[in-house]
Amino acid sequence: MDIFFSYLMNNGVPRETIDILLMFPIMAGFIVAARQIVGFKAFGIYTPLIITFALTEIGFKYGVSIFIVSLVVASIVRYLLRKIRILYLPKMALILSITALSMFLSLVWGIFSDSTVFVQASIYQILIIITLVEKFINAQMEKGYRTAVVLSIETLILASLGNLIMTTTQLRDLVFYNPWIILIVFAGIIFLGRYEGLRISEYIRFRKIISNQ
Repeated sequence: MDIFFSYLMNNGVPRETIDILLMFPIMAGFIVAARQIVGFKAFGIYTPLIITFALTEIGFKYGVSIFIVSLVVASIVRYLLRKIRILYLPKMALILSITALSMFLSLVWGIFSDSTVFVQASIYQILIIITLVEKFINAQMEKGYRTAVVLSIETLILASLGNLIMTTTQLRDLVFYNPWIILIVFAGIIFLGRYEGLRISEYIRFRKIISNQ
């Protein structure tokens, strides 16, 4: 694998790209474990995964700020549009567009705080975080505002822990030089797929019933 990776890098493939591809199964396994063992729900698997990589690219502090601002702006816009009778897709287009435009304020904040990392961050990473807005609004409509907030917080917690894992240089180097570790991760995911026991959150939720038995 060293020869293969060297070939890729010698032909212009950044080491960062290789690291992200190798870490993707690791992060997926982490999120599966958090859902199956701990009991996190969040917004599926893909959303925490993609936000993890966005936080890694933008920086944790500014990434979380964009995350929170996006949800707050989207909630305000949805509230203001509640009396306008238009179809779901046009309304969602307005919410997403206004939320995206609100990022100009975040860019101004980045300039005043002298954060060149954030100001020069890829706009695609910022837009990736904004895409969470649609899931947040859908959760509001289907399950209520409180559930949507809980799912958002769980997603942010998973993405934050994932960012901590992603920024651990020793782990990235370990996987880079020992890519066979991914096979162990696959085996772990299969094991978790067959896990039928109670989750930690369920033990906490039903602790009185369990203690009585």
